[in-house]
Amino acid sequence: MSRALFVTFLVLIITVIQPARAVDPADPYYQQILDALVEEPTRDQVLPWKPDVADQREGVYNREAAIPPQCYTDSGGVHNPCYTCHQNHIAGRENRQDDRDLQEAYSFSDVDLTNQWFNLFEDRSERVNAISDEEILDWIDDDNYSELPGRLEEAGFTGWIPDLENLEQGAAAFDENGLALDGSWWVAFNYKPLPSTFWPTAGSTDDVMIRLDPRFWTTTDGVESIGLYRANLALVEANMKSVSRMSSLPIDEVSLGIDVNDDDMLETNVTEVVITTNHRDGRNYYLGQADDIDLVVTVFPIGTEFLHTVRYVGVDEEDNIYIPKRMKEVRYMKRVIESRHFLLHHWYDMEALEKDRGLLPFSWDHGHRGLAKNFGWEITGWIEAYDGRLRWNTYEENTFCMGCHSTIGSTLDKVFSFGRKVDGAEGWGYINLRGMMDVPNLGETVSEIETYMSRVGGGTEFRSNTELEARFYLEDGVTVNTVALASARDVYDLIAPSRERALTLNKAYKVITEDQDYIFGRDATVKPPQRVLEVVDNETSPTLPPERQFDWNILLDWSQSPAPGECMYQGDVDFGILSDGHTVSIGGTESGDYNQVCTRGSANLTGRMTVTLQDG
Repeated sequence: MSRALFVTFLVLIITVIQPARAVDPADPYYQQILDALVEEPTRDQVLPWKPDVADQREGVYNREAAIPPQCYTDSGGVHNPCYTCHQNHIAGRENRQDDRDLQEAYSFSDVDLTNQWFNLFEDRSERVNAISDEEILDWIDDDNYSELPGRLEEAGFTGWIPDLENLEQGAAAFDENGLALDGSWWVAFNYKPLPSTFWPTAGSTDDVMIRLDPRFWTTTDGVESIGLYRANLALVEANMKSVSRMSSLPIDEVSLGIDVNDDDMLETNVTEVVITTNHRDGRNYYLGQADDIDLVVTVFPIGTEFLHTVRYVGVDEEDNIYIPKRMKEVRYMKRVIESRHFLLHHWYDMEALEKDRGLLPFSWDHGHRGLAKNFGWEITGWIEAYDGRLRWNTYEENTFCMGCHSTIGSTLDKVFSFGRKVDGAEGWGYINLRGMMDVPNLGETVSEIETYMSRVGGGTEFRSNTELEARFYLEDGVTVNTVALASARDVYDLIAPSRERALTLNKAYKVITEDQDYIFGRDATVKPPQRVLEVVDNETSPTLPPERQFDWNILLDWSQSPAPGECMYQGDVDFGILSDGHTVSIGGTESGDYNQVCTRGSANLTGRMTVTLQDG
């Protein structure tokens, strides 16, 4: 081959191997990343293109992406959606963030005085209206999960690869007790969504699964044991909820040779685990091959994993809300360091010192394993690409998750969901809002959702859910409609959207997916919310007086659940507050008809009531 032909041949090879860049190197790094997510040839990559820089923070648009958009909600000096995140230390817990003061006033760095979640202020009406109901219903029930593991392996991904088979099927991927049918040892649990981002009426459904290290389901003889796993899961739950005993799914103590309920006898059908069952040297320990791991109060044991999928809002032919196949996000976190209180408290003190010095939030980049701070967890995730296939998060998209799962005061070891699990054996199983009771938080007597609505004055964190406001507030937009609350039979009735709202929010999120600009916000809004600040002045923006700041415990008091046949609502009901009287539709099924009003409290029947009869 001549030298000229060889050079030509080499150039052709290089042209094939090195595809044309989809980005302009003259643009800021964040813009290059956005362009690569929507333009060929890089937009189809499961591992998104990133700039060749030593520190990925150089490619970040919002250096305070860990501060979520909800923190810009206008309190008006009265309304408080902040208390479910920002709390001071509760005695005995590892969490010493002590950020309750953030309920009082906005406390942003100079970087974030301007709200950088610009997607909140975009009017998507025209694009949303162009999507038909049929199109969005087809979209949300497509499976975009099953292919993800194979694509990651093919791309050489070295981090954790989703290994729970058939998860797109939701409840069908698990047995009745929440254990994954594929043998992966993931366990689904039934929990009450935190007010209010993960209420379906806000635009998403979700599920959460936990998995302990293999030592927790392996006996000292090396045998895998569901009974041992149940016992250790109950110990984890008791430890995280700071109680001495926890009900469990049936355990055969005889086959295990372990007295899990600490009653000095071995039985074949035990349904309670006592935290002192393996007590020695002044400490409590886990069981089986994990018997060298002690229970650190409100700290998950090393190797604990959480898998969280965020999905669209499914709507069936009868307008029931369900969890569909399509996932907006797959989120994953794993405790990789064994942490004790004294060490964690040191890192909390360091976080506070860095904030006092005006330093911006920082997370360690562990490559494909995700991001981490100094609290022992690695966090990563996947999100929809422009065409709906799942791809790995960019650095900045992952940073968004770090704020809520690293340094806020209300969580239990950086986790929201597990502390809100239905207690004990009843809480093992796929999430189901039907039949779930709206119980109070620990230390309170009024149900959680009623309490939240009375404090927030708008139903959700943005205080901009017009449907929820119309259902559960009077015309002043502040006073909670107790008649409406008493007409709800369970949590589903309280936080599920109408068919119209569900489809509209699904469409709005699909539009964001097409744009791939999650770094500007991923909340499903059609029109800009009216009660969100675009600019904050730390000196003049509204503050909350002491009487509008609240202590709050993320744990729920499931002991206040009503007995079978009792009403869920336990407050007083006043029909006299209804300005236009009250209409009871006997036999009706439409939302808002209040077909039943049931309370364990008193009822004031003063006022005008109209009874209508449905056909049949």
